[in-house]
Amino acid sequence: MRKYAVWMLALAFAGLIGHGAGAAQAPATTTLSFATLAPPGSTWMRVYDSWTREVRRRSNQSLTLRFYAGGVQGDESEVIRKIRNGRLDGAGVTAVGLGQIYRPALVFQMPGILRSYEQLDRARDAMQADMDAGFGGAGFRLIGWADVGQARLFSTAPVRVPADLASRKPFAWRDDSVLPTLYQTIRSNPVRLQLPEVLGALQTNRIDTVITPPVPCVQLQWCSRLTHMMDTPLSIVLGGTVMSKAKWDALTPEQQTILRETGAQFHALARRNLRNDERTALGTIASRGITAVAITPAQRTEWENLGTRVRQQLTGQIADAALIARVSAFAR
Repeated sequence: MRKYAVWMLALAFAGLIGHGAGAAQAPATTTLSFATLAPPGSTWMRVYDSWTREVRRRSNQSLTLRFYAGGVQGDESEVIRKIRNGRLDGAGVTAVGLGQIYRPALVFQMPGILRSYEQLDRARDAMQADMDAGFGGAGFRLIGWADVGQARLFSTAPVRVPADLASRKPFAWRDDSVLPTLYQTIRSNPVRLQLPEVLGALQTNRIDTVITPPVPCVQLQWCSRLTHMMDTPLSIVLGGTVMSKAKWDALTPEQQTILRETGAQFHALARRNLRNDERTALGTIASRGITAVAITPAQRTEWENLGTRVRQQLTGQIADAALIARVSAFAR
């Protein structure tokens, strides 16, 4: 009987030791919570989902990303506030969110400053260290750029020159720091809205003009209420993924390496996919009967002159003259 009791005690002790060793070996999982306005199934969310899977794989499940899509965490101003107070770890944002963290990042989006993705890529690569330092000084980490697209002017009537906008009812994102200056320069009165309000405003004719890239125009159904599109882009709309620097610093060196390397990989994929999807969206827009408004060289010059005037007005508000000049040099 005594031998049986000793044997059972030995088994129980061995079981406790084995359970404790297993628990010690199981890696703790760090979950980073990100918010984005990008809708489920969109170009950006498909990449974010793939990125999440790769981070889990590379980290052996010790690091994972959770994305709240479709604006369920609020608009970008609210999301940035939540990151600052620790309620979120990061976000995928447009220029609105980027500008609320580090305003000079908007220099790449000034009207007419850069005319192609090639120019944008070269400018950002050349100034990545400046951007990293700026975001870091504001308490954030810039994980990667993920653009929104080349903005075109969509409307319910042809718009060929800036003066045509004077009689229109254009949309301006309530927190945008760039586009309202363009409208102010040509004495047009924009309707300030948040993104979820735009479709309803188009349906009720509260607005009749939107400057936006083709992909969101199609995916957010704005193009269903618009009939004309100017064939010349006015600017390139920025996007990117940011996270709290404090949360980044709390990660292990291995986790930081995984997030940095996979972040570069999947943001490059996001940019490539977006540019492919933009071509598809332009085809979709054409198939829906939206008329492409061709502008003459003289009309194009009017838009270029408007861009120059807007950049002059934004000098000192968005970025200093030296930074604007550095970016402008990549358009030559």
